[in-house]
Amino acid sequence: MRACWLLVSGLLCVPPAHAAGVPLERHMLGSWEADIGYAGVVRDGDTLHVSGVPCRGQDMQAAVQACYGALAKILQRFGADSSQVLKETAYTTDMDALVKAIPARKALFADGRYPAASWVQVSGLFNAGDMLEIEWTVRLE
Repeated sequence: MRACWLLVSGLLCVPPAHAAGVPLERHMLGSWEADIGYAGVVRDGDTLHVSGVPCRGQDMQAAVQACYGALAKILQRFGADSSQVLKETAYTTDMDALVKAIPARKALFADGRYPAASWVQVSGLFNAGDMLEIEWTVRLE
């Protein structure tokens, strides 16, 4: 399988890192991951795929700050920072509250290097009581 990008001048396709003999690295962030059957982070060459980090809090502002705090620790573990986040997908049980928490998001991406983002409202998350789950794709430099 090849990764492809549409460019103004045409289509650029390159083989993914694992096709070139570089094995995928799977990193467990907690013991519960093996119980459920997933890896918290999968590294494919210079790309990190960070599984959804679930967060709860007294309110959405607290949940957003908790999620971003946990995600920032993952970035630090791999020597990265928020400017390297390419894609963010957020699943929330309350979109109105998430929109009101945008200042916390802007604080994380204070340099204005925002990632592509999708925010999706869902009826519930895996852990009862969670308000938010955020997953990231990160390009390591």
